[in-house]
Amino acid sequence: MEILAQSTYLIVDDSNIIQSATRALLMNLGVPMNNIISTASAKGAIAACNKQKFDILLIDHNLGTGSTGLHLLEYLRYKDILKQQTLVYIVTGNDSQDVFLGYSQLEPDGYLIKPIRSDDIIKRVSSGLLRREFCQRLEQAFNKKGLAEVKPLFASAPDTMALKSGIIHIANLLCKNQQYDEAQAMLSGLLQLHNHLPARIKQVEILLNKQQYKTALQQINMLIEENKFNVRLLNLKTEICIEAERWPDAEQTIQRALQLHNSSVEQTLNIAWLHIAGNNFEKAIPHLLQVANLLPHSMWDTPGQRGLSIYADMCNTDKNALQNWRADTVWHRISRGNESSLTSKAIQKALQALRLAQIGNTALAAELLAQIPENDITDFETGFLICIGYRDLELNEELSQMKQQLDSTNTPAAASSLSRLQSLALKVLVKIDTPSLTVTS
Repeated sequence: MEILAQSTYLIVDDSNIIQSATRALLMNLGVPMNNIISTASAKGAIAACNKQKFDILLIDHNLGTGSTGLHLLEYLRYKDILKQQTLVYIVTGNDSQDVFLGYSQLEPDGYLIKPIRSDDIIKRVSSGLLRREFCQRLEQAFNKKGLAEVKPLFASAPDTMALKSGIIHIANLLCKNQQYDEAQAMLSGLLQLHNHLPARIKQVEILLNKQQYKTALQQINMLIEENKFNVRLLNLKTEICIEAERWPDAEQTIQRALQLHNSSVEQTLNIAWLHIAGNNFEKAIPHLLQVANLLPHSMWDTPGQRGLSIYADMCNTDKNALQNWRADTVWHRISRGNESSLTSKAIQKALQALRLAQIGNTALAAELLAQIPENDITDFETGFLICIGYRDLELNEELSQMKQQLDSTNTPAAASSLSRLQSLALKVLVKIDTPSLTVTS
C-alpha cells in the first residue's frame, strides 16, 4: 500500500462523476490528494504530461466527442511525452477484442474494467510499480558498471514478471548502445527458462536493426503462425517487409492487419502510400477516403493528410462536377460530419490549384501554387500535393526544388515505415506512368 501512496496519478475521463469516484478510491488507499490530477480530455492530459511527470496514468477508453484513449496514448508514446517508466492502464467498460487489438501495438501495462475496484488497483497497479522499481534498480546498476553489476540483481526480482520485465529493460538499454549481441544473449537466456513473447519480439527487432531481414522474416512468420491475432506482430512484419523492399509481402501483411483492426490509421496510411510509391494513386484512393473519418483527434491529423484525402475525392470526381467542387464540403462528407474546417491556406491553395489544373485552367493553377510561401508548408503531405500540381503543370524546375526541400525534411520519426514509403513516392513523382514498385492487386 505504501508504494501506491507514494506515486503520482493522472486520471483521464470525460465523466466528472468517474473522475471523482476514482480520486476517492485512490485517497481511500492512502494516496494524498496532491498526488492526484484529473482531466476530462486528451488535450488536458497532454498539457498535464508536458507540465509534470506522472507515475501512473488511468486513461478512459472513450473520451467523448470521437476522441479515445487510443488516440491519446498513441500521441503520448510517439511524441515521447511520457517518461520511460510511466505505467499506463486503460479503463474501459467494453472488454471486447476490438478494444484490446487497438491498443496492442502501444503496450499499455494493463486494463481496468469499470467500475474500478480497490482490489484491482492494489493487485495490478502495485505489481506494476514493483516491476518498475526493480527495472529502475537494474538501470542504475547498468549505468554505473554495466552488465557485470546487473546480473547478480536478477536473483532479487520480486516475481517472475518483474524478472522478465527487467531482462527486457536491460536488453533495450543495450540496444540503445547498439550492443545487439549482448542483448540477444540476454534474451536467449530468458527464453531458455520462459517462452516469453515480448522477448521473442525483441529478438526480431534486433535482427531488423542489424538489417538481417531474411532471418527477421523467418522468425516473425513463426511468431505470427503461433499468434494469428497479434496485431503488433503484423505491424512489425510490415516494417521488416518495407525495409527489405518486399512490396507484395508488405501489402499482404498490411491487409491482414487491417482485417483484424480496420481502424488503424497507421496501417491504412501505410497501404495508401505503398500504392502511391508504386505509382498507382488510383489504388490508394479508397484507403485515403477511408482514413478521412479516422483522422480527427489522432496524431496523424495534419492539414496535408486531410488535403490528401480530399484530393483523393477530387480524383474520383467527374470533370464537369469539379466546376462546383469545394474542399470544405468534401471534407465534411468524407470525414462523416467532422465540423472542423481546413485552416491551412497552403492546403486550400494547393487543392484549388489541382482542381483548376484538372479543368484546364493551368495559368491560374500555376499562379496559385506560386503564391504558397515556403513557411506555410508545415507537413510532408502538403508539399507532396504541391509537387503533384507542379508535375501536372509540367513545371519541372519548381517540382525539383520542392522535392529537394521535402526530401531534406522528411526524416524518419515515430513511423519510420511510413516515412520511407513517402520518400520513395517522392522519388518516383515525375510522370504519371513512371514504373516503380511492383505491388500486387
